[in-house]
Amino acid sequence: MALLNENFLLLHYFGVWPSAHWRQRTWKTVVYSLYTSYIIFCIYWFTISGSIHLLLITDDVEDFSESSFMLLSLLALCVKVVIALLKKSEIIGLLTDLENYPHKPANLETQLLQDKINEQIRFCTLCYGGLGEATVCYGTIAPFFQSIPFGVLPYKAWIPYDYSKPALYWTTYCQQLSSVFIAANINFGFDTIIFEFIMQMCAQFSMLKYRVEMMINEFDEKQILSVSKINPTLLQSYEEYMTDCVKYHIDILRLCKRINTIFSSIIFVQYTASSIIICVSVVLVSQMPVSSPKFVTVAGYIACIMLEIFLYCAAGNEATFQCQNLMTAIYSTKWYSLSDRMKKCLGFMMARSMKPITFVSHHMIVLSLPSFCVLLKTSYTAYTMLQQFAD
Repeated sequence: MALLNENFLLLHYFGVWPSAHWRQRTWKTVVYSLYTSYIIFCIYWFTISGSIHLLLITDDVEDFSESSFMLLSLLALCVKVVIALLKKSEIIGLLTDLENYPHKPANLETQLLQDKINEQIRFCTLCYGGLGEATVCYGTIAPFFQSIPFGVLPYKAWIPYDYSKPALYWTTYCQQLSSVFIAANINFGFDTIIFEFIMQMCAQFSMLKYRVEMMINEFDEKQILSVSKINPTLLQSYEEYMTDCVKYHIDILRLCKRINTIFSSIIFVQYTASSIIICVSVVLVSQMPVSSPKFVTVAGYIACIMLEIFLYCAAGNEATFQCQNLMTAIYSTKWYSLSDRMKKCLGFMMARSMKPITFVSHHMIVLSLPSFCVLLKTSYTAYTMLQQFAD
């Protein structure tokens, strides 16, 4: 899908999504596989070395907060990368389905509905990506201007070799910063893909609603059942079109279920990690001078995490609303002018819409705006507890 090309292109540049057009076992795939191995090594090396330092060396709350605020995101990313690579074929299957009938826009009007959703998605993606890129670029460049003493790394980690020599020290120093930069961009790619897939379901419900309303209005205008001589062929064509709408509705619901199944584990990992990250980062930023460069980095990091979860919850909430809105839209039409068979088809869609789709992760996390409010309340409670320990 053209819209998702931007996201997959970002993942492609950072080594976790090879091109689907490359042939197997060519020099391109070999080089890209080596590049992927290097990227994964950087991320996992940063995560493992930071985890060892956190478990074996950290001994107070302030040190714990400073060491864990970035490490938790890297831990979540390590899990997300593995899950995404294991489910790559299923993700490609989703893209293929969205590009083909009945999900592809069939006329100019449905294409305009698709374009409207695409514009909303692109705006949210650019806002999130812009904030994230600004934060990670500032966080990567700022350490060079903070007068950090020689021998001190930007992020606390356990290093299994002596890096007191300038060459090893600066290599390790740059490796840490590059790992964070790479991880942040991969994270942006995965997060926006999930958001866009859910928002595409909103577009599908909008197109289905338009098709049903258009068909009912056309049927009523032609007064097919009120004329003295009913054309059986014409009536059958409308009934078949209504049956296709029911099948389209079922396909959308199945697509929603597939999206929920594929990304459920990723959402669970990110949601859980974000709950901890927000409260830990707030504890950390509350103890920093406002004028310090690190304050800007951590504050921007908190904003990125909160915006990320908000996009998930807002997209899930909108998909649920669009599913429910289908029932209201059908009832507002001149459904009473239809044939009995067509009325039954509408009844099936309305009955199914009474139980709207929800994106749920592991039967615990529901993507909705109320869930986002609960996350903020829970994070604030955890923050006050950590603040008491710190005092």
